[in-house]
Parts: sequence; C-alpha cells; structure tokens
Amino acid sequence: MKDTEIALERFSQVMGTVDDTVHTLLKGHLLIEEALARIIDQFVFHREHLADARLTFATKVHVCRALCLRKNNLGEWELIEALNGLRNNVAHTLQSPQRERKFNRVKEIYLREAAGMSGIEEVPNRSEAEVLLLACGHCLGFLASFEGDARSFRQQVFAMDRIVNANQPPFDL
Repeated sequence: MKDTEIALERFSQVMGTVDDTVHTLLKGHLLIEEALARIIDQFVFHREHLADARLTFATKVHVCRALCLRKNNLGEWELIEALNGLRNNVAHTLQSPQRERKFNRVKEIYLREAAGMSGIEEVPNRSEAEVLLLACGHCLGFLASFEGDARSFRQQVFAMDRIVNANQPPFDL
C-alpha cells in the first residue's frame, strides 16, 4: 500500500466517527475560555494593549484567579485546570494512554466540588461526554458568578472616577 493510500485510509477512519467526549470537551473548554476573557475585560480599561498579548488559556486562568477577592482558593479553579489538561491531551494526541487518567481526575474533582447538588449521585453512571458537560457547566456557573462580581467592581471604579475626575468627561469604552 502506498503512503498516500495509508494516509487516506487513516484520515477516513479518524474523520468517519465523532467522539462525543472530545466534542463536548472542546466546546466546553472554548466557552470557559470566553468566560475567562470576559472577566479579564472587566478589570482592564484599555483592552487594545492586551490584543497582541496572546494570552494562553492557562495564563487567563492564573490572571483571573489572581483577580479574585475571596474565590481564589475554590476547587473550581482546580477543575478548570484539570479540564484544560484533558483538553490539551486530546487536542494533541488522538489515542493517548493518559486520556483515561486525566478524565478520571476531572470526574473526581467535579464530584468533590458538586457534592450535595441534586442528582450528583448519578454522575458516576453517566458517559464521559455527560460528565464533561456537567463539569464544564459547573465551571461556567462559577465563572458567571465571578464575572458578575467583576462587573460590580468595574461599576464602582467608574463611580469613583466620576468623583475624582468630575471635570473630565466620563470614561467610555
């Protein structure tokens, strides 16, 4: 068999199936990254200076965590980092021996952080894709709460600016 035929056969094999776990993970990761970017945006006043910074997902996590007033040590950060580790693993290797271990770590952290929530006892019986969907949703809820806090902070800064700089036009983005 020629190299081209081998490559085409592999391509057809891999692309002919949809991995629900990877699909869910990649979309969830993207939504989490968007939430992290929105949080950072609440704390900066000249976004144009960050446009070329090319912040990685991990960097955004560390920046957001550093910006937390009281939520910097919550386990959701560990869950977000575990999701990122799993995402990096599946994004760079189709058949990784570490995938199951990394998934189990995400599941373990999610079960710990969501303990006491309704239906949590059923999570161990769910598919990988469903567990990842729930874990990503949990993180997004956490980040939405943080984003609300950040928005309130920004409003306070604008209010202070109006007092300190009353002779200046209002700051406008």
